[in-house]
Amino acid sequence: MKPINARTARPVLLGLIALTIFTLGSSAARADEVFFSGSTLGCFGAACVPAASATLLGLTYTNSTFNGTTAGGFLGIGNQPAVPNVDNLGSFNLSALPATYSGPFTLRVTFSDPQGIAGGGTTNFTATLTGQVITTDIGGVRVDFDNSPILFTFSDSSCGATTIPGQQTTCGNGSFQFRVNDVSITAGRMAPVTGDIISAQQSQVPEPATLLLLGTGLTGLGAGLRRRHRTAKDRISNIK
Repeated sequence: MKPINARTARPVLLGLIALTIFTLGSSAARADEVFFSGSTLGCFGAACVPAASATLLGLTYTNSTFNGTTAGGFLGIGNQPAVPNVDNLGSFNLSALPATYSGPFTLRVTFSDPQGIAGGGTTNFTATLTGQVITTDIGGVRVDFDNSPILFTFSDSSCGATTIPGQQTTCGNGSFQFRVNDVSITAGRMAPVTGDIISAQQSQVPEPATLLLLGTGLTGLGAGLRRRHRTAKDRISNIK
């Protein structure tokens, strides 16, 4: 077996370096944090249709939009009520007029990002209303949701496309858990509907352009190796 000379070893070494850089780049492309955006609707009563606002006696729900990026896989969605609501799941406004509250409330949460959520990005959460307002500032209402986290999985191929200016999603597969918190409202006050995103993670995949560039480079590298090999053989033949 003939030893590999410097001219033959150089392209082989370059190929190994290219593969190493690509492997390290793929590892660095893994990102645990996930960008989220979405909106909410709500309604009172059995088999109701969620809308931007809904009222039951002296209790009014107003919808919201939200967006943010997780930190350590967590994102709290719980901003204070505003006009319009932003970065919460909506808000309740309870009047001080006497009334007794009971029955179901439905909150509809629609995720715009991440895209590609298995089964769709819209989910309904049902709560039970309990409470009574007797006179001004006496009494209140509790909105009791099932607080068990719901697991979502997604395959996001948007590659940076997003509906929120200045924010970017990434290509990849991932999952997260989402839950809605209970709400307690004092008569004559407002309260936000809040929620949590926990255990969010995603693994980015190389973009097609990156794969094409790598493939082109390796193809050229292979062609260079073949040319050098032929040249070396021709030189040996001429010497003989």
